[in-house]
Amino acid sequence: QELAKQAVLFPKKLATIFESVRNFQRAHLDACTHTPEKVKAEYKNLIKQDHGLRNNKSVKYVKAYYAEAASELGLVDTPNGLIFGAPPNRTGKPSARLGALIRAVESSPATRSSFWKTYSSVNDANIQMKKFEHVASHHTREVIISARRDPSPFIYPQDFPTISDIDFLTFHQVSPCRASVARVEQRKLNLAQFNALCGLCCKHCALANAGDVTHKGMYFPTSLVALADSSFSLTLLNHIMRCPNVPQNIKSAFDELKQLALDHGVITRRGSKKKSFEKVWARMEKYYE
Repeated sequence: QELAKQAVLFPKKLATIFESVRNFQRAHLDACTHTPEKVKAEYKNLIKQDHGLRNNKSVKYVKAYYAEAASELGLVDTPNGLIFGAPPNRTGKPSARLGALIRAVESSPATRSSFWKTYSSVNDANIQMKKFEHVASHHTREVIISARRDPSPFIYPQDFPTISDIDFLTFHQVSPCRASVARVEQRKLNLAQFNALCGLCCKHCALANAGDVTHKGMYFPTSLVALADSSFSLTLLNHIMRCPNVPQNIKSAFDELKQLALDHGVITRRGSKKKSFEKVWARMEKYYE
């Protein structure tokens, strides 16, 4: 049997759930032959009662409520659409974020305006920092969560809010290493520089080639500027993606994070990494002291 139009809807992301529901209300309810007339009449009566509220409260708050309510159920945005990828809220109470939204709607216009500036800027700021954990798939979030739990010589859990997800994961794939004599001569370093120099070695290669100090995946930036240069990050990432020793789930997480940056049009500005990499460089300088 042919269904009435808009009987089944597939919103692509949390932000468009409101439009999907509105389309269902406008196009399907009246046309649906299975909806009892009593229900249709009750719905129309509720719409009339709600008319004044809609005039006084901006639709953007209603849209935000739909998105937050869906998040409470465990729905998350991914490049491939909405999935149930997060634990649902089973407390019986709104989350802090949803609760703040509900309270703001009932507050004064000035308070609502102030709240909305903060509310709408949070995710935008995260996206601009290439923080995609809140929109990534379940598998990528699991990789990020695992990295935040595991100890690392150069990147600490408290660094996570101040560095992009992809850089945070990158530094979790490396361990400290010493340069070989050949590498020191090649770089024309003196003895003092050699003793202080801490390199970055792919930890997966180090595990697979225990005792070998000449294997691939060893890099030796000699300054903070070199470490923070985008070309160096790209070199590390290229190795990780091609390395046969790196687990596939980690490579898949990097692939998704790169795609999310493209999808959201986020570009790394020249010099923007320097501040977030200062702590990493300080730890590298002191590692062999």
